Amino acid sequence: MAAKKTWRDYALELIELGFEDGEVIQKTLKKYEKNFKAKESGARTIQKFVRSQHRAETSEKTFEESVEEMKGKIHEKAEKEKKREAVVMKAATDIIIEGFIDEIRAREHYEPPRVKLSTHHNLTGVSEETIVLMISDIQAGTYITKESTGGLNEYNWEILEKQFDVLFDTLEEIVLRHKLVAPIKNLHVHLIGDIVEGWDIFRGQTQNIDRDIATQVLGVSDLLCNFLDRTRTLFEKIHVVGVPGNHGRIGKRGENPHYANFDYMVYEVLRRLLQHYPEFTWQITQSWWQVDDIYGYKFLMFHGDDIKSWQGIPYYGIDRAAKNYRELLELLDLRYDYMEIGHFHAPSELSGVTVEKFVNGSWIGGSIHSMKGLATANTPVQKLFAVHPKHGVTYRYPIRLVLKPDEEEN
Repeated sequence: MAAKKTWRDYALELIELGFEDGEVIQKTLKKYEKNFKAKESGARTIQKFVRSQHRAETSEKTFEESVEEMKGKIHEKAEKEKKREAVVMKAATDIIIEGFIDEIRAREHYEPPRVKLSTHHNLTGVSEETIVLMISDIQAGTYITKESTGGLNEYNWEILEKQFDVLFDTLEEIVLRHKLVAPIKNLHVHLIGDIVEGWDIFRGQTQNIDRDIATQVLGVSDLLCNFLDRTRTLFEKIHVVGVPGNHGRIGKRGENPHYANFDYMVYEVLRRLLQHYPEFTWQITQSWWQVDDIYGYKFLMFHGDDIKSWQGIPYYGIDRAAKNYRELLELLDLRYDYMEIGHFHAPSELSGVTVEKFVNGSWIGGSIHSMKGLATANTPVQKLFAVHPKHGVTYRYPIRLVLKPDEEEN
């Protein structure tokens, strides 16, 4: 005799047939009313069971299906967030645009103030300016041939003489041009060391010089004297300030006092040669540093050979030196606004919070050491700048001491 079916049996049969909807189950159960005698009878009980079975089946998903489902939810959430951000951005943009439109409409009847012409247009009341010319790293006596550098550079006394002509011609043209717009009466010449090449300050130096130290000192003194004498045609007053370099030192480094230096000898020769000209004033001492005052702006000068360098300009070393000198000179209640150095043969200007630094170029360009040891060279350049009583340093020029081809031939 066959076992009597229970409500669970009927429910499972309905599941197999795919019936889950309550209305379908109600209709189907009518077929089984005569045989269905279970205590928990009724379509609701069977429908509840069917749905619980369906949930059990759907919960038994594979890992991959769960991942895909989660990815879908994340993607859907991201899309909603993206849409929300777009709505917020659009609303913010609309607010800004509306604000601009309102502001523009409010200014439709704006009338600008009448322009008052400056007196500078007719040069009335234009302030006087002073020209500063930095001269350093001439290294007079250095001898470099094209053959020894493979044509990269050449430097000798004849080229040096022509460079002084280039320097004066460029200075003259710059000054005459600017005198058309402002009075320029004074020149400050800052001699920042390495005026001579020196003699046996490092091993093998004598191989690259064509003059002994005495001829270097007297010869470059004559060239500088002639140059300064020519500047009297452009300026009413010429103030000369000098500090020594390392190439002019006598003996090995640290062997003698720092003021035992052939650069000082050049400065003193210049002062004696030009002592009868009232246009010149001099600031030459035994110190390795000087401060020149122009309209109340202080210019600190020293050669810079004590600043450590590696393959170029030591920017951090120069910044440290500027900071240290500010603290050191506070002992004299002396503050400076600009710093000038030479030595590195790489003309540049370094800004700072309170101090601007000027690094001068050289006259020789690339030396044997820089080209062979460091594979670098710079164009021969000396720096010129103007100082304004109100604005400090204004325009500045790099004067290129490069000879034209016709000048080289002549």
